[in-house]
Amino acid sequence: MEARAVLTADDLLTLKSVNDAQIDPGGRRVAFVVAEASVDYQEPSPRSRIWLVDVAGGEPRQVSQGPGTDDLPRWSPDGETLAFRSDRKKRGTGQLYLLRSWAEPELLREFDAGISAIAWAPDGRTIAVIAPDAVGRNRPEGKDWVLFEEEHAFGRIWLVDVASGEARCLTTGPVHVWELAWSPDGSAIAAIVSDLPYAWSWYRARLVRIDVATGEVTTLYAPERQITGPVWSPDGRAIVLITSTWSDPGMSGGDVLVVPAAGGTAQPLTAGEPRSYLSLHWVADGRLFAAALERNRAAICLLDPTGAGRTQTLWAGERFFNVYGTGVDISADGRWVATGMSAPTEPVELWVGRIADQGPEGVRWARRSAVNADFPADLLSPYETLRWTGPDGMEIEGMLVRPRGAGNPPWPLVTLIHGGPTASWAYGLRPSGPGSWIHLLAARGCAVLLPNPRGSAGYGLAFAEANIGDLGGGDLQDILAGVDACVRDGIADPERLGVGGWSYGGYLTCWAITQTDRFRAAVAGASITNWYSFHGGTNIPGFDEIFLRDNPFTLDGRYAPRSPIFYVDRVRTPTLFLHGEQDPCCPVGQAYEMTRGLRSRGVEAQCVVYPREPHGVREREHQRDVMERAVNWFVERLGVARPS
Repeated sequence: MEARAVLTADDLLTLKSVNDAQIDPGGRRVAFVVAEASVDYQEPSPRSRIWLVDVAGGEPRQVSQGPGTDDLPRWSPDGETLAFRSDRKKRGTGQLYLLRSWAEPELLREFDAGISAIAWAPDGRTIAVIAPDAVGRNRPEGKDWVLFEEEHAFGRIWLVDVASGEARCLTTGPVHVWELAWSPDGSAIAAIVSDLPYAWSWYRARLVRIDVATGEVTTLYAPERQITGPVWSPDGRAIVLITSTWSDPGMSGGDVLVVPAAGGTAQPLTAGEPRSYLSLHWVADGRLFAAALERNRAAICLLDPTGAGRTQTLWAGERFFNVYGTGVDISADGRWVATGMSAPTEPVELWVGRIADQGPEGVRWARRSAVNADFPADLLSPYETLRWTGPDGMEIEGMLVRPRGAGNPPWPLVTLIHGGPTASWAYGLRPSGPGSWIHLLAARGCAVLLPNPRGSAGYGLAFAEANIGDLGGGDLQDILAGVDACVRDGIADPERLGVGGWSYGGYLTCWAITQTDRFRAAVAGASITNWYSFHGGTNIPGFDEIFLRDNPFTLDGRYAPRSPIFYVDRVRTPTLFLHGEQDPCCPVGQAYEMTRGLRSRGVEAQCVVYPREPHGVREREHQRDVMERAVNWFVERLGVARPS
């Protein structure tokens, strides 16, 4: 590719995602998913294909050719067949397919509403899938009304016979299944379930054991926190899982618990450790591996399943596991690890690591794909770790991205706040959302601060939960202290400061401009501005109750004092609101309320709403507009000179 001087939004939109690596049972090959960065106009999901490569190297090859989304590759126990999900028959409704001998895939079983998970039984004769009930689908024309939260579309486990395609529904009662894992002997399934099938029900999910012969459901662990990622021990006696307080399914960083499979008290394995575990891998010889976020670095760890010893970090580096760690896999013999992984100046690719038996180099990595080889990586800017002290003396960490070709500091500084709040800025290239603004801002002459305030993942459970009951309190003060440190150290020009973020980052952006007038520009994506109306309109009302630790139906609690909308009289900062029209999590009305409030006070405010878009913007033209509009808003209002 011809060398250019400045990174563009179109460069980022060409990036492909590499995720969901799966090593075959023999430890010879890796199946993985390559997906487009965006979707075409009105498409339901990014187009993706399944690829295959030998762990030892060689040329990767694409093994699925579907016209839509092919994903969730899962190896049969004998390593001869790949089950996967594909919506090639009807876009947006993924069905169960088998790929044998790398010939044309065959549809094994079709479900009215598609499937959301695939897991082979240990004997290879049965595949368990999660398929939601088809409640409310195919209504008669003109009779398409909906009974709000009364028509329960439960996600159910179906057992599909591989030879015939016949299926049996295992969970027939009022139980909604989120995740599942087979026991080693195939007699039971561990599952994360809730009593109702709504996003808010997940906050009260529990771990159960389901008898495969009878369908009997036995609760093993009913936690106070959220749980994810159940994995059986090789002897079938225990189940490990990850727990923390999170805002969304998929935000999986937390501590590790072990639960007796026959019932009993859950025991912590990693209490007090300064990292967040992302996925667990219990291999045949009894070793328990984990992918983790160790401060702002990716890590592969070895845990003591008894809880008697300390966790051993086999490898940690300035990289980021794609899809927040859920795409990491370790071979059954514990010799290989595979994952999609990126660095600040390296797009995501498939990496395979050889796990050493001993010595200081615990994992030796080699890149095994080159799907983003044409990307102009030389235009990306490196990250550097910064540390400062919060107002109460707590050590806070973040990263700084310096502008390219912009002369000497002090520079205009844009502080970008991650979402979650239990997420993190880490050492990886993120081509969508505010992550895509980082390098574009650096290319236009802005320094970028990426703070990990209290409430972030990567620093242990206590730190991750330190903002519960105090949203917009200590976490915002940590961020402002980081801005102060950049000003004090001569990095940032105090007269040219901006702030932005998406989701919870959008909330803290709106909250920040009500608490200080130091910012000259703000961009709030998918924001929360009124906790009362958020609770009534969101699909996750459990989130605000847990994180605010209050009752949303009182007037004297935390809901009003921590809602930006009630402080619009204080705001002087020009603010851009970006929002998906169909966002079920942070309803678009949140942006409407704050925009109207600011305009009524004479504050410059613009609100851009993207049709068809949910919580994250997906369509290519919408993504381009979000990137360019956000960056231009900062550049124009911070008086940024174009780099020479």
